[in-house]
Amino acid sequence: MADVRAWNPNVLDEVCSTVRVNVQVLVSEGDDYGKLLPVDGWSGSAAEGAAAQHKTHMRGLDTYVAGVAAIGKAVGQAADAILAVQAAIKNADELARKYGFAITADGAIVCVYAGDPPPELHPQDRARAQQQLADDVAQILRTAEDIDSDLAAVLGKAAAGQFGTGDESTVAAAAADGLKDPGLTLPEPPPNATPAQNAAWWATLSPAGRNILIRDRPGAIGSMDGLPAADRDRANRTVLSHQHADLQRRRDDIQHRLDGMKRSDPQQQKEYYALQAQREILDQRLAGIHQIEDRLERALPGQPPAFLLSVNPANSGQAVVAIGDPDHAANVATYVPGTTSGLNDGMHVDIERADAMMAMAGKVGSPSTSVITWAGYDAPQTLADAASTSYADNAEHSLRTFQEGIGAAHQGPVNTTVIGHSYGTTAVGHTARDLGLPVNNLVMVASPGVGVDHANQLRLDAVPQNQVGHHIYSTKALTDPVPALTNLHSPQAEPFDPLGPDPATDYFGGQTFNSDPGHVSGAHSNYWVDRSPSLRAMGNIIAGNKP
Repeated sequence: MADVRAWNPNVLDEVCSTVRVNVQVLVSEGDDYGKLLPVDGWSGSAAEGAAAQHKTHMRGLDTYVAGVAAIGKAVGQAADAILAVQAAIKNADELARKYGFAITADGAIVCVYAGDPPPELHPQDRARAQQQLADDVAQILRTAEDIDSDLAAVLGKAAAGQFGTGDESTVAAAAADGLKDPGLTLPEPPPNATPAQNAAWWATLSPAGRNILIRDRPGAIGSMDGLPAADRDRANRTVLSHQHADLQRRRDDIQHRLDGMKRSDPQQQKEYYALQAQREILDQRLAGIHQIEDRLERALPGQPPAFLLSVNPANSGQAVVAIGDPDHAANVATYVPGTTSGLNDGMHVDIERADAMMAMAGKVGSPSTSVITWAGYDAPQTLADAASTSYADNAEHSLRTFQEGIGAAHQGPVNTTVIGHSYGTTAVGHTARDLGLPVNNLVMVASPGVGVDHANQLRLDAVPQNQVGHHIYSTKALTDPVPALTNLHSPQAEPFDPLGPDPATDYFGGQTFNSDPGHVSGAHSNYWVDRSPSLRAMGNIIAGNKP
């Protein structure tokens, strides 16, 4: 670590500038030298000997110039790469100081306190910071080693004359051949990386390196938890554009086939209806994409910007859209919708709910807020499917790592909340039960059950276990048929309920807040109606207040 701290990219910048100037001199002088022969009217053995010697010199010059051009490129890349690594070191030093650690010359993380740390430093926060520092240092050294070995390889190849062919038509062409070499390669992220390791890897890359990856691998970068929201958004907008075009092409192909068929023909009816069903699915995906594009590109006056954190049209379709910047907001909430959610014609409803919660959090005092619609799992698409716990079980890993990524990418302290609606509460509950969630609060709205009998069976990383019940909030409208029909409402009968008891009951052990009953027809979705008590309560919880 001490070696990397001492690296001086300014010296490499000077070397790069000098080398590039000399490449231009070599190209100019070399091309002039290349024009010396043949000389009109000169023939015989002396002319032949001169021509052979001239050709030998030109071959050597071509190889030399190609190598010098490659060196100039690689040294410039190394200077940029080292700046990024040293910026990552500076950020790690700041995090270490904040939590009472220091990074030694050999990269160890040590506590600076002779006795106990100050009481304001929560042990769990310090433990997370120490793990983040370990990941940061490991990646810093890994990237530094990659820079060092790549630059050494370029220098070695140049010294051995392995750049260019030696047969280029001009010295300028030889220099261009040298510049075609990729130079330094970008280090790959660690295999099976955690969101914190992803964040550490990204932090050590130069801006140019990040731009290359966003351009060349938008799908991988856009789906990588732990990366900055702005970078994921750039990558995912490219992904969204490609998916839009692909879905539209497939939809047009199906429509073309339908236009050439007769539904009344008994021999074609089966295929006709199958194609019609496929078209309807594609129409749903396209509607969801249109609604996301509309919020990304056409925010209403006063609305904050939106960030596309993930999109995938497969199965029932998945999408993750943040309202406001989750990397810099003081309060960040993740909203997990339930049955029928996904990349479909109802995507705008979930995004509008996120907008409403963000606006309300601001009204009740949040200094800065981001609310994320996390339709990042294959939700059940029918009420019959919603009786199964498998959809919630399959969501656990994705939801856990997404929340870890929120923390890894965030700049500064953050208060986090996860809000589930309907079957979304089941997905949230199963994740908190089996893996834990790195959040401060959970909110369960109109729940059919969260997979546990009592609030103390859920785990929140940021909350001591004996206080979890004070950070679990639930609500239901009296006229909402979902909690009314999917729960048994009796402690004695709850063991027979596959989804578990209603978390809004007194015996669950959490906190509750009021909802306007409203009309039965809209009771399951009216929790986000403007000026409703449930929306105000959720805004308060997101803002770090009591509901």
